[in-house]
Amino acid sequence: MRLTNTWINGDCLKELKKMADESVDMVITSPPYHNLRVYSNDPCDLSNCESYEEYYYLLGLVIAECQRVLKKGGKFIMQFEDYNYTIGRDNKMGQESLTGNINKIMLDNKFSLWTKAFWRKYSAQRAMLAQGNLYYRNMKARDTILAANVGFVYVYKKEGDCELIKASDITLAEWADWADGVWNISNSGISHTTPFAEELVRRCVKLWSCPGDVVLDPFAGAGTTNKVAIECGRSAIGIELQKEWYDLAIEKRFSLWDDSVYESDDSIEKMKERFNEQLLVGKEQSAKAKTEKQEKKVMSDKKKELQTQIKNLEAELVALGIRKSEIKKIKNEARVESDG
Repeated sequence: MRLTNTWINGDCLKELKKMADESVDMVITSPPYHNLRVYSNDPCDLSNCESYEEYYYLLGLVIAECQRVLKKGGKFIMQFEDYNYTIGRDNKMGQESLTGNINKIMLDNKFSLWTKAFWRKYSAQRAMLAQGNLYYRNMKARDTILAANVGFVYVYKKEGDCELIKASDITLAEWADWADGVWNISNSGISHTTPFAEELVRRCVKLWSCPGDVVLDPFAGAGTTNKVAIECGRSAIGIELQKEWYDLAIEKRFSLWDDSVYESDDSIEKMKERFNEQLLVGKEQSAKAKTEKQEKKVMSDKKKELQTQIKNLEAELVALGIRKSEIKKIKNEARVESDG
């Protein structure tokens, strides 16, 4: 299977319009935030919107195009966070909640919320370095603010049905960790202002797509989604408006690959084989745990039986006129011999 890495420098709204209907299997992205950071002077850049109304309108246009190119039943994963006001930038404190507005846009475009996770990026202690109000000495009663160290990973499903495959591309051990609704993943990247954690993308790609699928990121930044998708045996399409980030992905990522990275011998059938192997591992673990539990019960029953016998013997010794202090001495001597 030959994978493709389509890397586009341009306005995602214009580039998406060039794509065919239902041509991608999954969308994953982290859109820019309104008026939070200046990424470019391009009027197409969502971060340059003058109001939230404009921001949500333009984001809605992108989501509508993503809905068109996404296959029926496909998943659209969006990573975002609520906007945190600051005195210096906004002349007020608190938060702008994006959740309700983004959810409305998704529902208007015939998506339904499928599931979600919370991304814990770093500790509150680390957040203190950026938010002085988190220091204990700066606390104000009735006015406490918590660390902005958690983001949202919302998974939406496009209306319609896709082929359901009774298998998974993750291991039993990974599922034991990833099934938790809180993902503790370090926030790291390659010099991008707002890095997209590779491990977060890897989880999403492995959970909601299959080998050979096409994964799209309309706000691709430094190419994290493309990199992870290719490494996981998926083809990728990334669209990035800012030339600086587009070039960074080529320099630090794609130019370092040789052609062999695009040749994959993986497949849905092999994924099924891996899944069945993991099911056997699970059965073995379950059987081992059951055996250990049974053995523990047998030992526990034996211990109780011995304790009963000892109590009965003690009662018989007392009836024969032997003092309890002597019985205790005999028991201590027996314990010492046993430990020796």
